[in-house]
Amino acid sequence: MRVFLMTVSAASLLLGSAAVAGKKQELTGLALQQIQARDFDAPKTITFPAVMTVLQDAGYRIGAADKDTGLITGTASVQSHTTWMPFVGFGRSKKTPVVSAFIEDRGTGSRIRLNFVMAKTKSMMYGMGSSDEEPMTDPAIYQGAFEKIEKEIFVRLSLNKPAPAVAAAPAPSTVPTPAPATAVPAVASAPSSENPASPH
Repeated sequence: MRVFLMTVSAASLLLGSAAVAGKKQELTGLALQQIQARDFDAPKTITFPAVMTVLQDAGYRIGAADKDTGLITGTASVQSHTTWMPFVGFGRSKKTPVVSAFIEDRGTGSRIRLNFVMAKTKSMMYGMGSSDEEPMTDPAIYQGAFEKIEKEIFVRLSLNKPAPAVAAAPAPSTVPTPAPATAVPAVASAPSSENPASPH
């Protein structure tokens, strides 16, 4: 009996530890900030349109954008798939990537925080539907997004730099310069028209 109880206890411990290992670990707020936020040495007037451009290039349709609050939301377009569930029948299933961005001023620079979510929507043939959201916490997703945003910020900062000042050519002088003195050629004396008296 004692051996049986020890075996059951060991089995329950193994199953419990396997369930904990299989469960996805949730990140704390500070850990999420380290993945989702990045500081840039550029003002909000540059970073806000940079984020908009990168999201649109990635295929997101911007749903709302407010420069004053720094909030941007977008949804990517995806195709739905036909599903079948027992006792319910055929339906449609769709996973839609959703993003929200928050841009705020930080001194001379700004901070950008992104939040990517995968929204799952299911609709059945009888009109029933359900939706669920799964946060995307893979650091590689955010790293790739921030690298593209950094490149876009660099391009925008380069375009906004003032052109280097060109040195102005000196203005022509208005004071007339005297003409160089020319030597006056000596005038040869003309021969006398009177003939000397010829001797007689």
